[in-house]
Amino acid sequence: MRVHTYRSGRDGAETGEVAAEARLADVVVVEADEKVYRVGDEAEIDVELTVVELFGDQPGHVVVHKCRRIEVTVAYGGAERTVQAHPATRVRKVREEAVKAFGIPSSDTADLVLRLPSTTTDLRLTDPVGAIVPAGSCAVALDLVHAGRSQG
Repeated sequence: MRVHTYRSGRDGAETGEVAAEARLADVVVVEADEKVYRVGDEAEIDVELTVVELFGDQPGHVVVHKCRRIEVTVAYGGAERTVQAHPATRVRKVREEAVKAFGIPSSDTADLVLRLPSTTTDLRLTDPVGAIVPAGSCAVALDLVHAGRSQG
């Protein structure tokens, strides 16, 4: 089985092939102040359970994080709004919350993407927001931009 592990300050997931009967604690390193969450779910995972007990026959996606809430400051069109998210919340949901916070009409959202400031790479919508938070922090700044338009 495949387990994808996300951590703050790292780009993308560490992926490992493990036996279905392996305990998650044997697969994922967890520091004393960290918790493990299934990506897309705010409930803490019991790392003593086996991979098959947690994920069935599907690949597992977990985020290891010290924070229970992430403060996401989003910049758009010269303004900023702050939204709160759990570390396991997918970037897609953070984008939805940012669009709502700015009151952007749905007709104008098709090409909106989130990026780290001063970058041109769109964040992956399926990644957990906890993975893009700088290591040791419970906050991140993002830009909400139109991917197909000049951002001058």
